[in-house]
Amino acid sequence: MPSLTDTNQSTDRIIISQLDINTYPKGFDAQMARKLAELTQYAYNQFDLFELKNNSQIFNLKEPFILHTEFAENGVPFGYVASEDGTDNIYVIFRGTRGFLEWFKDVNIQLVSFKDSTNRNHEIVEIKDTIAEGILQENQGSVIIPNIDNNFGFVTAGFRGIYVSLRKKLIDALNEKWKKSQNAKVFVTGHSLGGALATLAIPDILKNTQFTNPENVVLYTFASPRCGDRQFAASFEALKVQHWRIANTEDFVTMLPFPTGNVIKPAPSNEAPEAELGIGGVAGVDKNPNPVFGFFKAMYDRNKRRMPDYVHTGTPTYFTIHEAALEKHHNLNEVYMIGISQTPILVTDSVAKKAVETIKDKVADE
Repeated sequence: MPSLTDTNQSTDRIIISQLDINTYPKGFDAQMARKLAELTQYAYNQFDLFELKNNSQIFNLKEPFILHTEFAENGVPFGYVASEDGTDNIYVIFRGTRGFLEWFKDVNIQLVSFKDSTNRNHEIVEIKDTIAEGILQENQGSVIIPNIDNNFGFVTAGFRGIYVSLRKKLIDALNEKWKKSQNAKVFVTGHSLGGALATLAIPDILKNTQFTNPENVVLYTFASPRCGDRQFAASFEALKVQHWRIANTEDFVTMLPFPTGNVIKPAPSNEAPEAELGIGGVAGVDKNPNPVFGFFKAMYDRNKRRMPDYVHTGTPTYFTIHEAALEKHHNLNEVYMIGISQTPILVTDSVAKKAVETIKDKVADE
């Protein structure tokens, strides 16, 4: 294992454990993980270009990657579909929020049906919330994801609301690619909130594209929060898709939403989950706007009610790097790459990064 005095180590960084060639789980491809992380960094560059609001700058990828479609929520880019010259690989990429605390500060994590956004009482939950980067998400809850079983499970309403606004371009792009390459392998990835979106994409891809063979669909997520309940996790596992969930044990985002609010034991099983919990036990009956404090408030007030469950999916692939700031624990470019014994990602030569720097220079000159 690399030494704690590794040259990549910053003054404030303590590398407790890393994954290296001797500790990679069987089937884990570190080079592919690095490639997917780099493609995810491009998705952050995609958002940087959007933020600069300069229509003369078009997002693109450097060779050998070929951009096929971008997808967005209310015009705000969240990722893209790409292929790679010389291979049959297809890449589905989701970015996370720019600030690491944004997703759990703003996104509604009430549990709703993955299929149709209904709650435990079979009522449709409409989404109208501020999401990443202050963008208003509205009325995505009523979108039905076709060909999904009614009992597939429950997922967080905010994550689902973002995903369903992106899914049509994703599904259309994959079906077009299948016509040209039926032997293609689909790699899906995302960081932070993007990891949750990538997870939600998997059952949709298998049920609503021509890529129905789970052996040809692979998921790598970085720093993903929990995105569904125990039934969703069980249904996802039954799909037999390989999911590598890469996480720094010090990364707070990977611990959220909390697995349950039942501290010692759950309420009796005949108690309906979330029966008195307002928006899913996160904001509680007092509609506390902060899901973390709202969750603790709901725990404190729980009495006889049964708290909701949130369960991770995939094969955990852990490392431990401690930094002097929580934000740094979540860093994809450096900490997550060092954690899997890859060099930090440098994308300064990418088309998107160059465009961002060029625009910033022009603005500064003006």
